[in-house]
Amino acid sequence: MKKTAILSLIILGYTALFLIFLGLSNLSEDSRLKARHGVLHLEKWNFAKQGNVQLNGEWTFYRNQLLTPKEIHSGSGKNPVFTKVPNNNIGDLSHQPRPDSGTYRLVIRTNHKQQIFGVKMPIIYTANKVYINGKLVGQSGRLDPAHFRPKTDAYIRYFPIRKGDNELIIQFANYKLINGWGIAKPVLLGTEQHISQMRAYSLLTGCLVIVPFFIMGLFYLGHYLQMRKQKVFLYFSVMSVSTGIMLATLDLEGILYIPFPWLPFWLHARLEGISTVLGSIMIIMVLAVSYKELTSRKIIRAVQYLGSILIIIDLISIKLATNYFLAFHGLLAVSVLIYATYIFILAVMRRMEGSGYLIICAFSLSISTLTAILNAYNAGQILALNAITAIGCILSLSLLMSQRFARAFHHTEASTQKLIRIDALKDEFIARTAHEFEKPLNGILSASQALLKSKEDRSVREEQDKIEAIIHMCYRLSDLVGDILDLEKISQGMMMLNKSLIDISSLINLELAFYTQAAEKKGVSIENNVAADLPHVWTDGNKFRKIINHLLDNAVKYTHQGKITIAAKLQKNDVEIIVADTGIGIPQAAHQAIFDPIQQADTHEKEGIGLGLSITKKLVELLGGKIWFHSVIGTGSVFHVTVPLLNQNKKTAGRSNRVAHTITDPISVEPLTTPYYSRQISAPTLLVVDDDPEDLKLLVTMLEKIPYNIIAVKNGKETLNVIAHKNPDLVVLDLVMPGMSGFDVCRKIREQYAMTSLPVLMLTAASTNIDKHYAFRSGANDILQKPYNFSEFSARIRGLLLMKNAVRQTTNIEVAFLQSQIRPHFLYDVLNSIIALSYVDVEECRKMIAQFAAYLRGSFDFQNTSEISSFKKELNLVRSYLAIETMRFRNRIQIVVDVDASLDFPFPPLMIQPLVENAIQHGLAYRKKGGQVTLAVHCENKYVIIQVMDDGIGMTDEQIQSALNKAHGHSVGLKSINDRLQQLYGTELLIKSAVGRGTTITLRIPVK
Repeated sequence: MKKTAILSLIILGYTALFLIFLGLSNLSEDSRLKARHGVLHLEKWNFAKQGNVQLNGEWTFYRNQLLTPKEIHSGSGKNPVFTKVPNNNIGDLSHQPRPDSGTYRLVIRTNHKQQIFGVKMPIIYTANKVYINGKLVGQSGRLDPAHFRPKTDAYIRYFPIRKGDNELIIQFANYKLINGWGIAKPVLLGTEQHISQMRAYSLLTGCLVIVPFFIMGLFYLGHYLQMRKQKVFLYFSVMSVSTGIMLATLDLEGILYIPFPWLPFWLHARLEGISTVLGSIMIIMVLAVSYKELTSRKIIRAVQYLGSILIIIDLISIKLATNYFLAFHGLLAVSVLIYATYIFILAVMRRMEGSGYLIICAFSLSISTLTAILNAYNAGQILALNAITAIGCILSLSLLMSQRFARAFHHTEASTQKLIRIDALKDEFIARTAHEFEKPLNGILSASQALLKSKEDRSVREEQDKIEAIIHMCYRLSDLVGDILDLEKISQGMMMLNKSLIDISSLINLELAFYTQAAEKKGVSIENNVAADLPHVWTDGNKFRKIINHLLDNAVKYTHQGKITIAAKLQKNDVEIIVADTGIGIPQAAHQAIFDPIQQADTHEKEGIGLGLSITKKLVELLGGKIWFHSVIGTGSVFHVTVPLLNQNKKTAGRSNRVAHTITDPISVEPLTTPYYSRQISAPTLLVVDDDPEDLKLLVTMLEKIPYNIIAVKNGKETLNVIAHKNPDLVVLDLVMPGMSGFDVCRKIREQYAMTSLPVLMLTAASTNIDKHYAFRSGANDILQKPYNFSEFSARIRGLLLMKNAVRQTTNIEVAFLQSQIRPHFLYDVLNSIIALSYVDVEECRKMIAQFAAYLRGSFDFQNTSEISSFKKELNLVRSYLAIETMRFRNRIQIVVDVDASLDFPFPPLMIQPLVENAIQHGLAYRKKGGQVTLAVHCENKYVIIQVMDDGIGMTDEQIQSALNKAHGHSVGLKSINDRLQQLYGTELLIKSAVGRGTTITLRIPVK
């Protein structure tokens, strides 16, 4: 059934009820006797049998005249008319001006005499006096205009009736205080006994209607004070009290004036309006709290705002509200009751708890409100129905509370039993967790003790196995703690997701690289059947890797022979990942508890506490997927996991999660043709690597605006090719790529370049401690997780470039400084040679002085502090040095220089001369017969090959490694030259040497 149809039926039902009650109210008026022309004949009325009589009919009425009996008898009354009594003039919409005051007169003819009768006065708007047979017998309020005091109070007065005519005169005054005026309800006449019984019955009915609401209000308030988080108790309490106050103010017997006789009329009127509105607001609040999923927030707010406005107007208004304004109060109350009934019916249709009782409550309250409004605004009245509906309302609320308390009790009892069971399982869980911690801790302790007992002269490399074992066990402990924390975060709903487009094939390849080695140690093979062309999925990469990690870890742990297979199937809306093994399997009895973090099977107790699968299940469900498995003991297990595919509606949001940037210009998503080269400017060159074309385009656009020279590629193969032919200053490398991962590419880079020569900044969408560990072990300088802030990203790039430049400048200054420090014995030897030649051969002496001067100029050249000089300058320095040494050693050494005289290109200073000096001083000087030094330079495949060869004493492999690893304090050593080659060109010194046969050192310099 549609909601509109339900609402329409409810409105029609309430309309029908209203018409029925209106008819009943009109039928309640006594039509057996009617006054005619101001006289009511009761000669034939048997009060003992027929009971009280309503003094209805035509009364004599003196408009705007307050007349006493004497004044009427003296003829002071003017323009008397006959008017209908009772007449509820509140609804009078005629254009005739309302009287400010007036006097009613009725003559009652009866055969009774010397018997006490009573007259029951209804509410008369808004102050009155009553005269019977010339005597003042009752008064409510004050009628004098100067001291006017309104009071709407019903009361009874007793008098001795006489045979014949009995005169009843009623004065009233209103002075336009409210729209109503005059006698609104029937005046009752009867014997003292009958009138007293009627009064008692009316008061009892009023108490039955009103008092239970106050009792329930206090009852709910007490519950709220004990359970302050349950706001619904407070709303029920205020609703009940407000309803009670509203019914008390509308009560026809003036029951409110019994405990509060001093209550002023203005407060009475405001209580009536405020209680009606406040009760309506509280009903809406109960709906908003109890049936949040069914209610409309707009309707809730509209009622709250409208009700608040009406209450404020009631509080601050000087004059009493008009009937038109009061009509809004009633309309609001009825509308809220209709809406509440509508919500309760929807709740019943959905079989929500307690909705049936609330329907009865709403229906009863609606009838009670409708009858109260009819009693207040219509001449007739329905009292018995009010009492019945009030009792129904209170009874339904009581039953609702009883149901909730019963449910709470049963829930508490069940929770207690569950907690007792969980407490026992918790103790078992803690014991098993302690056992799991004990294993790696004992391993760390054993390995550490073994290290302490090792020989003191053992190197770190020799103890590497023990150190790696300690690191592995520490990571195992870290993973265990991480699993426990993840389980707690998921249970508390605090696990945050960072969804984006993920290439699951690349991520699986990344994880397999770690587990393949572990599996091979056990003699188990891992087969990867995941297609490389699978579409991207919409998920959290970090959480997805944890899922694959746990599944593979579980498979490797419980598979002792055979193989592990991982595959993927493309479904309609997701990708299904399948991890199958030929392990020990899971017994059927353990299938129900396999995903429970505490209640687990004992089958694999020795293998660990088994948190992996429980966390996996929760992560899969958190990512919107499903997990299931089937397993046979002795055959193996197969686990299935689904991951949602990319929804096109989420694509935009997904892209924004990949990189947090500050660029406001629109970014084209057209893929770049790689390798991409930006326009050359005077700035560092960055090599950017990312397999995602949109991310790659975004990175290029951001970095070009800084600005940098950018080379962009999309995979590891292109990366290594560019590095082989170009000379970038920094590499920005994505971790997850098809084919070669970021780890593999970084390891290849480090085979040629040191960390200070070519910094690598690694980017990953899912950074874990393992990722960071392997990233730094593979040679990355830094790692940054996506999505990242662009300011942080650019700052890290600047920091790495500054580090590289600082190391380069330090190396250059160190080289220049050390070269400028001429060794004293070399200076001494050259000077002695010059002095000796001055006595023997002046011409030779002059040549040596010239070559020595050229050598000193080259050594002290300030350009040597620069990174790049020229090959010719370096060659001239070498020639000067060789000329000096040739003249010193004479025929003991032969120099061969095989260099094209026209060859010149940019070249770092002090790269060849130290090698030539090393060949002469350490290769030939220790041989009596001397030897030959050859310098050969030639071009080969875009490289300049520089070789320094000697046939001296040669070096052992240990001596070569020592020379490459130690910095010589007073000269430019091989280590400095090798470091600069790596920094500038990504090449290394190639040293070939044999003891007694000589040494060949080769430099490879790429040139354009």
